[in-house]
Amino acid sequence: MNENPRSKSTKSLSCFFLTFLILYLPASTYSQPNPTPPTGMVFIPEGYFPMGNSSGREDEKPLHFVYTKAFFIDKHEVSNAEYMKFIEVTGHAKPTFWEDETLNLPNHPVVGVSWRDAMAYAKWKGHRLPTEAEWEKSARGNDNRLWPWGRKFDKGFFFYYVNVFGEDDNYKKTAPVNYYESGASPFGLLNMSGNVWEWCLDWYDKDFYHISPELNPQGPLSNGTYKVLRGGSYLNSIDGVQVVRRSRNRPHIKNEIYGFRTVLPIP
Repeated sequence: MNENPRSKSTKSLSCFFLTFLILYLPASTYSQPNPTPPTGMVFIPEGYFPMGNSSGREDEKPLHFVYTKAFFIDKHEVSNAEYMKFIEVTGHAKPTFWEDETLNLPNHPVVGVSWRDAMAYAKWKGHRLPTEAEWEKSARGNDNRLWPWGRKFDKGFFFYYVNVFGEDDNYKKTAPVNYYESGASPFGLLNMSGNVWEWCLDWYDKDFYHISPELNPQGPLSNGTYKVLRGGSYLNSIDGVQVVRRSRNRPHIKNEIYGFRTVLPIP
């Protein structure tokens, strides 16, 4: 039996409108623009990302997927100039190496700060330190890259995009916090590899990835001995600054290769 042409036309029109509703209505109804980050910070959206490494060191295994809420994170490591404001307002003790002219340039990262110093600064700003998961997501984005810029030599064989051991990168020790734009992470953060190791919020546990919660992990629940450090420094090789590398030290330790950046959670 032949179908009425008018009925055919009505069905086609219905299919068109149904397709339109499926494709466009959810976007217009539910999508919202990303919130505007505070000055000097970057917005990191909620969602899953691959954390760890299937073939790296034992404390980097296994590769697993983790979900984080959205948050803001500093685009740059905290500089000496920014930390100086904190000292002037609060009377907090000056960092170790504060008088070292090779490390105390205003736009270089503050070093010689303990985890406790970093936490005090973050609290003064109304922020906190990033969790290990937040830090790694900000550094690698949503894929399996091992360096913020992609593969090891994607930017060339001369390290003008990362501050690691040697002077091929133009700096023997720390570099300015806003240097190495070409080595930025997928979200636009600088110096997530190299320059200085960065304190994280979490206690360190070499086996934590085997038992890590899937949603918003914040490290071991019980207090440990060491706090996590991420990112590598100017004393590491290019392989030593992979975004999956985990280091640790006691929370009172101050070192010339330890700095930090902060996070502002989004309610």
